[in-house]
Amino acid sequence: MNENNAWFKVLSHDFENAEIGEIYGTESNIIGRKITYSASELRDIKTRSGYRLLFKVVSANKTEAKAELDSLILAREQVGRLVRHRSSKMDIVVPIEIEGKKYAVKLLCAINKAENRYKKIVRSETIAFITEEAKDTKLKDLIIEAMTNSIQNKLHKKLNKVYPTRVAEIRAIVPRK
Repeated sequence: MNENNAWFKVLSHDFENAEIGEIYGTESNIIGRKITYSASELRDIKTRSGYRLLFKVVSANKTEAKAELDSLILAREQVGRLVRHRSSKMDIVVPIEIEGKKYAVKLLCAINKAENRYKKIVRSETIAFITEEAKDTKLKDLIIEAMTNSIQNKLHKKLNKVYPTRVAEIRAIVPRK
């Protein structure tokens, strides 16, 4: 039996069945596909610009598809604006586990030009902080805290006690294998 292609309205399982877009295909071939949604379009959540949410389609019926939150990504243009002249850019990847699934939190820290020993201290403090923040939390809650900049503010305050940082920003929260 051949299935006909059609447009499916995609609803977010995590955000009270909010409509996040449409996807074209059949009931069987849209499952597993990802859809991108601008975080600034979410209702009742005040976010900084530049964040995109990725949703993964998990089920479909005749006209609707359900999707669950998969990852958070900061736009490349925003990342480029964070690093200034005479600063060191540090990319830090923190492996975490949320609800039995493995994720990677990718951070960008920009500090004044420094020796490697200070970079190691900043890196270890960042890893410890993110690991503690992600413990016993849900993916949706962690992503909302990242989009509203609360995690970054806490991290920035903590890192400034160790070494002066210009910026501490979460670039992505993505699933890892």
